[in-house]
Amino acid sequence: MKIGILGLPASGKTTIFNALTRGKADVGGFGATRSANIGIAHVPDERVDILTKMFKSKKTIYAEVQYVDLPGSSSGELFEGEAMAQLQQVDAILHVARAFEDGSVPHLEGTVDYKRDIEKVAFDIMFADIALIERRVDRLTGSLKTMKVADRDEATKNIDTLKRIQADLENGIAIRDRDLEPSEIKAMSDTFTLSSLPLLVALNIGEDDVANTEALEKELEGLLEGRLTGGAVICGSLEAELVGMSEEEETEMRAGLDAGEPGLSRMIKVSYKVLGLNSFLTVGEDETRAWTVKIGALAPKAAAVIHSDIERGFIRAETVAYKDFIEAGTMAEARNRGQFRQEGREYVVQDGDILNFLFSV
Repeated sequence: MKIGILGLPASGKTTIFNALTRGKADVGGFGATRSANIGIAHVPDERVDILTKMFKSKKTIYAEVQYVDLPGSSSGELFEGEAMAQLQQVDAILHVARAFEDGSVPHLEGTVDYKRDIEKVAFDIMFADIALIERRVDRLTGSLKTMKVADRDEATKNIDTLKRIQADLENGIAIRDRDLEPSEIKAMSDTFTLSSLPLLVALNIGEDDVANTEALEKELEGLLEGRLTGGAVICGSLEAELVGMSEEEETEMRAGLDAGEPGLSRMIKVSYKVLGLNSFLTVGEDETRAWTVKIGALAPKAAAVIHSDIERGFIRAETVAYKDFIEAGTMAEARNRGQFRQEGREYVVQDGDILNFLFSV
């Protein structure tokens, strides 16, 4: 999973990036970074830790999320140059909206208003799509005269379809909120659009608002009612400071500040929910590992996440639910209880499944 982080100048997007990835990217420049910062976050998963101990695995490998802190500009232009190139490679957008007051870091608009900023960025995303589609329509229109009759008819239909989608965007309907018809999917196949990407929001609060996290998250939830959207409240400055500590120090500090669950954990949960993702597990003496798949993925597709050869030569999957395995204590006992099963190609992988794939190539 790859997520692009963007935000208006002085929103603290790079601070959030550092907090999520334990990175040390420069947070200066009020958003005017020239190139993207790229970092990896390990998905916290207690199940992986427990299984590692039970199987005495040599390696522990968590699922990963790649975060891309997109280049910014002091003018607030979010979608230009390298930023657009990077966005074409991500699975979702994470908008960092500022909710903290800091007189030494002025807001571009002069005042802090996260609701205004969330609306502005949502509008900018759709406005960028309008411009992208308009350019696509202009290219198709300009090439009509040189096309064969059959191709011209098809292009004309695509132009009409694109104009209909553009009109909806102008009326505030993001592409992620539409049920695209086959003709629309076809017309859009050569056009990258930002508003088709899932949209996550990290509300970046000040330390004096940490106690209000739950109330602010409910408020944020009310603002993000569209499809494939979700958000979490994070104190970027505090989280960035805490992740630089040892695990014991971090736990003690969180308890003392009543900081609750780490921001990374909350953001990961929201990301998985919005993108419709699950994790399955593989275990053994060599390694215990978590893998990420789409909810509803069939066993062969889960096998492909490990290696394409396993999907190609898929025979069957051996599986037991994590909860059942923990209660049984061993694979042998899970088998005795009938909880260790053989599943075929049509098996839908569930979150927390412990899987072993049998294959032949």
